Amino acid sequence: MPTENEQLWAVTARQAELRAIESALTDRGGILLTGTTGVGKTRLLAAALRRVAAEGRTVVAVGGAGGPETGCAENYCSLTECLDRLESVRRHSDPARRTVVGFDDAHLVEESAAHRLYRLAASGRVAVAATAPRDAALPAGVDKLWVERLVERLEVRPFPRDLVSAILRRRVGGPVDSGTLERLWATTRGNALILHELVEYALADGSLRRVDGHWHWDGLPARPPERLADIVRLRLRDLAPEEQELVNVLALVGQVEYGLAERLGLARAAETLDGRGLVQIEYGGRRVGIRLTEPLTGAVVADRMSGLTAQRLRLQLADAIEATGARRADDVVRMATLRMAAGRVPEPAVLLAAARTAAHRRDYPLTEHLCRPLLGTPTADAPATALLPAGAPPAPPAADGPAADRDTTAATATAAPAGTLPVSAAGAAPAADRTDSAWFPADGCPEPGRALHHDVARASLLLGRALAGTGRHQEAEDVFARVFADRAADLLTALPADEVVAAVRDRADNVAWGLGRGTDAAAVVDGLPDGLGPDGTGLRHGFHAVLALLADRPDDAARAGRTVLPGEPPDSPVVQHLLPPAALALAELGQPDRALALVDRHTHDLAAWPDDARLRCLVAVARCAFAQGDLARVTATLDAIGRSDGPDDDLRRLQHALLRSRLLRLLGRPGEAVTLLRGASALPVRPDWLATPAWTLAQLAGALAEAGRPTEALQTLVEAQAARRTSPAHPQADDAVLLEHAVVLAHTGDRSGAACRALEAAQRAAARPASALAALHLAARVGDAPRAAVRAARLADGAGSDLMRLRADHVTALARSDGEALEEVSARFRTLGAVPLAAEAAAQAARAYRKDGRRRASRLARAAGTRLLTEADCPLPPWADPQEHRQPARTAPLTSREREVAALAAGGLSNRDIAARLVVSVRTVENHLYRVYEKLGITARSDLGGALQGLARHPAGTVVRAA
Repeated sequence: MPTENEQLWAVTARQAELRAIESALTDRGGILLTGTTGVGKTRLLAAALRRVAAEGRTVVAVGGAGGPETGCAENYCSLTECLDRLESVRRHSDPARRTVVGFDDAHLVEESAAHRLYRLAASGRVAVAATAPRDAALPAGVDKLWVERLVERLEVRPFPRDLVSAILRRRVGGPVDSGTLERLWATTRGNALILHELVEYALADGSLRRVDGHWHWDGLPARPPERLADIVRLRLRDLAPEEQELVNVLALVGQVEYGLAERLGLARAAETLDGRGLVQIEYGGRRVGIRLTEPLTGAVVADRMSGLTAQRLRLQLADAIEATGARRADDVVRMATLRMAAGRVPEPAVLLAAARTAAHRRDYPLTEHLCRPLLGTPTADAPATALLPAGAPPAPPAADGPAADRDTTAATATAAPAGTLPVSAAGAAPAADRTDSAWFPADGCPEPGRALHHDVARASLLLGRALAGTGRHQEAEDVFARVFADRAADLLTALPADEVVAAVRDRADNVAWGLGRGTDAAAVVDGLPDGLGPDGTGLRHGFHAVLALLADRPDDAARAGRTVLPGEPPDSPVVQHLLPPAALALAELGQPDRALALVDRHTHDLAAWPDDARLRCLVAVARCAFAQGDLARVTATLDAIGRSDGPDDDLRRLQHALLRSRLLRLLGRPGEAVTLLRGASALPVRPDWLATPAWTLAQLAGALAEAGRPTEALQTLVEAQAARRTSPAHPQADDAVLLEHAVVLAHTGDRSGAACRALEAAQRAAARPASALAALHLAARVGDAPRAAVRAARLADGAGSDLMRLRADHVTALARSDGEALEEVSARFRTLGAVPLAAEAAAQAARAYRKDGRRRASRLARAAGTRLLTEADCPLPPWADPQEHRQPARTAPLTSREREVAALAAGGLSNRDIAARLVVSVRTVENHLYRVYEKLGITARSDLGGALQGLARHPAGTVVRAA
């Protein structure tokens, strides 16, 4: 019999495909499954044949298709032998009564057998269930089957991201942390065979393990498992020498431009590998990149590659990059890392330029790898991102702005003559190429009492930034402290003012966010040496404005903007530092119109700003536009972030995903938001004043709840709450987590709990009217409008935000149960572009009219709401659905804590694990579960998942069961 795991991977995850196969075998002449290697065609065919045989149909198999337990009447060695036996089968006009012939690898069938099969299928004697590789040349008889529509052709695709998540949770029997889900997706790309083998291997060797109640996997081991490697190599059989050479190159460096492939004589190999689906082509501006389709392939090939082959290819590729002119800063990075990996050490100027570019794109492991040789400290093997293996994120294109130009200039100004790149053999630079050891002490930091050489200063500060970026915050502070101790004058002599200011900001950020010492961070900024000009002034004002936001004093941040910015020219360094926090403070105070006007007045050439400053400003603009309800400007700002000339780094990806998902949720597309937020939650970005890991996870929980996945939402919410406990205080983010908690509770049926959380969030956000009103709006929508109405009206009074005024009017209309006012609110939400909220207000208007006995008005409002839902292609939230209010309340509702306990238990956690996650006793968990079972009328832990789904549909607390 098939094992439970085989059923899981082949059947549970492919219900839609199985239904399509059954329909084709019942209504037509059969099915032809196509797809790439490893997507699961054979397992799917076996599952389909088992189902058909279990229904009583005659099934015959060829070559053991479906396995020994398929229930086949006969199993033949060849299709010819099978067809010989089937020549006498009676013709049936009803396709559901025909004998089913199942076989794999239809592309290998002989032409004569294929024609015989076609004749039998065309005459109504047999139905066909077969598989074939995608784009394989099929025998003419098989082609005629699908061309003439005698059989359906179904492409079996890799599992989508969300399905990988569902499969994994079911396989391990518990919640899986977001980072693990993203790493598994990035490694397997949904390939069923690779996913199956990798998960089973990781479970067997313990690398996929439960940590604090969630299943966690750190990633592939240094050497891929033998069986998994063998499976990957199956796709690489019969490669021509040029194809194997290109695969080897891609395994080492991840991506190469098509122009480099041409220079290496591998352009034709790229075309043939693309035709076979082994590589994918990526277009970015004028560059065309080539990358292995499956990330795991690169790790397997690189692991088995000869060291001499790897060295030869790295040096050839470095020479090819140099021969093309190495015009971009990123080219300098690649040349340096390739030659270092091949045992050659470039001259210090090139290493420093490469390290600066790596830091600019926030590749901190690579930055450290490049800085260590400059400082004379030991360096580990090159990090994965240094050589860009196929499993790593793609190397972003180098920036074209001033920073990129400066990096390239630094590399070439002191390097060898144009067209050459001096290197030394065996990892040692010649004496003439090495900087004096006085500048590069053995411990990696300048010695006290010595003058500070500019290269040492840059390398040390870059190392500090890299250590902070990789989470080694105390090490980073030690490096920064040694550089800055008694050396302010030396720093100003050795480095330009903007570099000193950037280093101080890096140190202050590390102290504030890495070490959680905001007061010390302020002291770092206040200790800036004199003579730094507008850069130093801007950093002081901007950092103190950020600290004011984090201390929940938006008035102080806004006041700094009002006081300082009017005297500054547009786009000045002071504007770049101070404008984003000042604008966000104004938006939080209910004045997003003034915030956007401030931005427009002081940003004349945003494209010329440094990348980090431009990103912060664009994020602030998008959030102010959200607060104003200007979705058109939100969309335009998102486009600007997406096409930024800056490095495609994790921070930019995170902010773009957070803003985009917020817009998608407002437009009624939470499923798309879930996909974005899953990726965002796995990005290795340290918390800062614009985002925290807990905030990201909470938004994912809210999107999951809105997408109708309550159990996952509650589990993710617990993960977010755990992350919040380990993060520095951030009032806005913490209140946003609480508000998402209310969203999750509302969508899982706990309306009173949701209203309580929303009102609590409003109380905590007393200093931030915009956030407070958003919380009151949610509380009113889920059922507590009277308590929210008075305060909502007061907060909106004098606000410069269209959205705030609209929310307050919505709250007032709900409190008064005013149908006309609710219809007006619906129309205003529609004008705003928030169609789901417009539909919700229309449904509430229909309910208000019905309550007043105005049936005709109720029908018209309900019809208007239906049209809006059709336009948005989304359902009403459960609290606004009129069907929800007709469900009888048969038992007491679950409390918020009972829902959390039930969700974690449904996810497979033991009582002890749940107690640890929620910081309660095991006895408390047992008591909660006892009450949950009693209220829901269930007796087994396995019933909890379905019961929670029922609660999301029927908020009274009872799962309505079929009779």
